[in-house]
Amino acid sequence: MLLQLNKIFKGYGDKGSSNYHPVIKGLSLSVEEGEKVAIAGPSGSGKTTLLNIAGALDKPDSGEVVFKGNELQDYSPKQLAMFRNSELGFIFQMHHLLPQCTLWENVLLPTIPFKKKANKVDIEWAGHLLKRVGIWEQRHRKPSELSGGECQRTAVVRALINRPQLLLADEPTGALDEENAENLTELLISLSNEEAVTMIVVTHSQALAGKMDKVYYLKNGVLS
Repeated sequence: MLLQLNKIFKGYGDKGSSNYHPVIKGLSLSVEEGEKVAIAGPSGSGKTTLLNIAGALDKPDSGEVVFKGNELQDYSPKQLAMFRNSELGFIFQMHHLLPQCTLWENVLLPTIPFKKKANKVDIEWAGHLLKRVGIWEQRHRKPSELSGGECQRTAVVRALINRPQLLLADEPTGALDEENAENLTELLISLSNEEAVTMIVVTHSQALAGKMDKVYYLKNGVLS
């Protein structure tokens, strides 16, 4: 088992007070290596919170997050940073590219934190991925010079640059038109298959969810 969420509880506000708002209530989820999983549900149901907990961007109030047999709550802050950088890839709905950096620089940025600069292997892999997703010719442009679809494909490459085992995507097609959403869906599926990447996708898109191996529905803090 690659990832396990065991009896996760999470809420916001002061616990025990009237302003405490429980979001996730005893949720458990197991994801095997190579699986593609969709999390659907109404707005405000806690889908992004769940994804952030799975990716160690947020901590549960209680419960365990276990990755390849290791409990993430036992990790130091530095170990968590290394875990997020090397084992995970994140794709956000609004891509969050750095506007002052070129496409090429944005893609290579995750390779730098634990070394001085990108190496030859990183550069070759970045080139391969950019060609694979069809934006190699745009590599020296900045995000403001790219279309929405090109920015989101850049975000996909950035998420894959460190060869993660787990790809987490939060509404990756939500800001795209129908054609670009369909193209990105096919790209995510094919790249996941080609690179043997496990994938958890939070989405409102039935088309994207329908391409996954499993679909869960999050409502009232639990999965069904």
